Amino acid sequence: MSSLAPLHPIIVHFVVALLVVGVVFRLISLTGRFAFTGPAAATLLIAGTVAAVFAVSSGDAAHSKAERIPGAGEMVEEHEEWGERTRNLFLVVGIVEIVALLAPRRRSGNRCSSFPG
Repeated sequence: MSSLAPLHPIIVHFVVALLVVGVVFRLISLTGRFAFTGPAAATLLIAGTVAAVFAVSSGDAAHSKAERIPGAGEMVEEHEEWGERTRNLFLVVGIVEIVALLAPRRRSGNRCSSFPG
């Protein structure tokens, strides 16, 4: 995927925006105050995770040029490692989001309705 190398900075900025806003929406959704934040968080986190996969791929394609800059090799390697860690973390988060979307929903008002009163 060497064709993605020039797009690496753009892809990474999309990843950062999608994941930061997704996490903020997920935290807001836990308060229960705004119903739209739950689905929005899931969408943003899943999209951000997919974009993170592309960001790591484009970074792998671009790193050889960046490592040629004198003194930058160690920083490029560390940047690459943090990108991979972030991708891996959000792959887990993305899977959890997908499982939560696919899980059957229970109605909260029907807990005691099967018991005779």
